[in-house]
Order: sequence, then C-alpha cells, then structure tokens
Amino acid sequence: MDKILEHDELSEKVTEAEQIMDNLTADKHVTEEEFQNFMQRVTEVEKIVNKLASSNPEEQKHGQILADEILASRVERNICEDTELKVKTNRTVINKCSINENESTQEQISQEAFKRSVEKDAKERAENRKIRNERAETLKTIGNGAFKDGNYEKAVTYYGKALEQRKDSTVLWNNRALSYIQLGLFEKALTDCEWALKVSNTNLKALLNSAKCYKQLGNEDKYKEYIQLAKERNPHFNKFINEFEENMDMRINYQARSNNNI
Repeated sequence: MDKILEHDELSEKVTEAEQIMDNLTADKHVTEEEFQNFMQRVTEVEKIVNKLASSNPEEQKHGQILADEILASRVERNICEDTELKVKTNRTVINKCSINENESTQEQISQEAFKRSVEKDAKERAENRKIRNERAETLKTIGNGAFKDGNYEKAVTYYGKALEQRKDSTVLWNNRALSYIQLGLFEKALTDCEWALKVSNTNLKALLNSAKCYKQLGNEDKYKEYIQLAKERNPHFNKFINEFEENMDMRINYQARSNNNI
C-alpha cells in the first residue's frame, strides 16, 4: 500500500515537474543574461524529471528532494509574484484614482472655463446689443424728425440706418413702410410690412399698412385678406379696424372723384 502511495506521489511530482517545464517560456524581449538563466532553469527541471522517472531508487529519492525544493521555491515565487501583483494592482488603482481625479479636475476646469467663456460672450453680446439699440434709437429719432417735416426720403434713409443696427424692431419696419407709402412706393412698403410681420405676425400696424398698400395698388382681394387677418389676430381692436376700413373706403372714393374731376 505504501509503495502504491509512493508511486502515486512520485507520479504527481513528475507531472508537476513537467508542468513547471512546460510553463517555462522565454520572453521575446529578455536580455541575453535573462535568456541564459531561463535555459538553466529548463535544464534543472529536465534533470529532476529524469531523476524522478529513473528506475534507480536513489535517483528517485534525489529527484524527489530536488522536486520538493523547486516546488517549494515555485510556491514562494508565486507568493512573491502575487504580492507584487497586488502591490502593482494597488498602485494601478491609486494611479487610476489619480488619473480619474486629474481627469475630473481637468473636466471641472474645462467646464468652468467654458462657463466663463459663455458668460463673457453673453456679456459682450449684451453690451453690443445695448450699443446697437442706442444707435438705432438715435437714428430713429432723426428719421422721425424728417418724417414730421415731410422729408420722407431722409426718413427712409435714417430708418434704414437704424434697421442696420437692429432688425427685430417692428416700429422701425413700420416707420419706413409709412415713409415709402408717403412716397407712393407701395411695393417697397409691403416688403417692410412683411419683415415687421416676421418679427410679430400679430402686429396691427403692419397688417393695416399692408391692407392700405394693397388698396392703393387696386388689389381688393389682398386688401380684404389683410383686413380679415387684422381682425382675427387682434379681435380686441375690431372697432378700430372697422373705422380704419371705413376711412380707407372714403379716402379711395375721394381720390377717385378727384381724379375724375381732373
């Protein structure tokens, strides 16, 4: 029975020794010295395997002693390697944390820089808008003075300059449209009315000025269309719109009579 156990143990040691030899692989990037050490280990393991497989009991015993030594050494090396691995792993974790912290810090800095940039841009845009609005207001004032004096061409010029500063003003579009109407330039007036309605499609002045232009151009269908739009979009001004419509009819009739008398 003991012999069977000894034989089994011997077989196990041979198998383990062969596995050790099989696991010995040379790194392609090792130095010449490291390669020689590798080959020496291979030779040592081969000798142990041969001794363990020998039919000579003394050789087997010697092989067992060497196998025990190398197996014990392998366990110690594995423990050391595991320890190194753990240390390296811990270092990796620390490095990862450091990297993550750095990335987080850099991301935070980037976000703060982006936020500052956006705030700066918003501030600059607000300041520029304020300057443009002030310029537009000054130019509009000059245009209003020209319109009051009956200098409609000058009014058109200055309202145009004001619109270069800000195109989102229905007041400026309507004022220039009225100037064009006074000059009899109804098509141009209609274009300005369209722009005013793009800014605000419920703008009553733009709707009624459009109706006025179409009435002067003799387009009764479009005239009625814009009167209806004015009523639908501004129902609380229906009374005023009805009065506007009556005045337009009276004006057109008066113009027609005047033309016939001529």
